[in-house]
Amino acid sequence: MYLNLVCRPSRYKLQQGSTLVLALFVIVLISALVLGMLSQQLSSSEAISYEVQGNRAFNAAQSGLQRALVQLYPLAGTATCTTVAPNISFSGDGLAGCSAVISCRAVVNPQNVARPLYRLQSQGTCAADAIITSRVVTMDAY
Repeated sequence: MYLNLVCRPSRYKLQQGSTLVLALFVIVLISALVLGMLSQQLSSSEAISYEVQGNRAFNAAQSGLQRALVQLYPLAGTATCTTVAPNISFSGDGLAGCSAVISCRAVVNPQNVARPLYRLQSQGTCAADAIITSRVVTMDAY
């Protein structure tokens, strides 16, 4: 009796190299996930920067209106648009790099023609690096 030895590759030899393919697949998959998360993080960071700058621009516009009201209605004197400064540059900690452009004009008061109505508009603009935002606030005062 002869031993019937057939040269068959062992089970280990048949699976050789599949681990390498599986490892490469896992590396590619994890790399894609990391790149997707990084892209999401960058866009989220940029959106937050625009939101913060937008709030700063709104506050600059509001501050411009408040300053214009103080100039429009002085404690001693009469109200006139000529007393309102058209440009304000802020240098404080919260509004550094921001400015406000103010416009004032007298309009007809529909409720009392003898009493003038003033329309104030303030455009606040803030710049930080490449992000520039602007907000406009309008107010009627009499």
